[in-house]
Amino acid sequence: MTPSKRASFEVYFSEDGLRQVSNPVRMKILEMLQENYDEGLELKDIYLLFENSGQRKSKSTLWEHLKILIDKKLVIERSHPDDKRRKLFILNSKFVGTTEMPMAEVSEQLSVIIQESIGDPLTFANGLFCAVRFGIEGLTNFNLSPVLREIGRTIGKEIASTLLGENLDVILKDLSKFWELHKLGHVEVVSKAPITLVVTECYECSMMPNVGKCLCAQDEGILEAVFETKFKKSCKVEEIECYGTGHSHCKFNITFPLL
Repeated sequence: MTPSKRASFEVYFSEDGLRQVSNPVRMKILEMLQENYDEGLELKDIYLLFENSGQRKSKSTLWEHLKILIDKKLVIERSHPDDKRRKLFILNSKFVGTTEMPMAEVSEQLSVIIQESIGDPLTFANGLFCAVRFGIEGLTNFNLSPVLREIGRTIGKEIASTLLGENLDVILKDLSKFWELHKLGHVEVVSKAPITLVVTECYECSMMPNVGKCLCAQDEGILEAVFETKFKKSCKVEEIECYGTGHSHCKFNITFPLL
């Protein structure tokens, strides 16, 4: 999961809680450290990466930015294992999400969603889910999709353990039955090459208006984890149509990059 280059600011979670980063140089440093999470980077490495990307900065300038990141506990400084005179900078936080323009249309719909969901326990539970998730996004500019995708991956691993099928056809049937049984929606397999699923009555977004973007990051994570667990290979799931884009269904493409 990498930060969005279109964001006005990015959000990281440190030991002191959520931190906003708006400076483009510091955002770039954090991105570099995220890409080199295990080994960390020296100041000279960061300098060369900036230079190679056409964004040359002096070492003194980069050091000033690093000091701010260290002060905010987003980055830590450690001695190099081979030479204690050399310093390594290591990411000490986790990228959470990005800010976007407020989803005013969503926040206007929250009262309507709750009003229409009252009376049926399942519908009301879905309404609460939508209200909390999209209320946060709409009222605070905070994009929860990266977090929900990660949560979905954890959920997906547990779901995969309940699916007994080993080949694609059986796994798809079992997945469809699971969705039906747990009132998550109705799954239709429209293609197997590539795997394409269409979900109607989606629990995650079917109550939402057209907000101009796909909304089912949690389902993307769930499906990725299910297929990766069952087939033991890397999988990419992308939602290409959604209630949030004005469709009457959600459509997911599932691909295996190495195939």
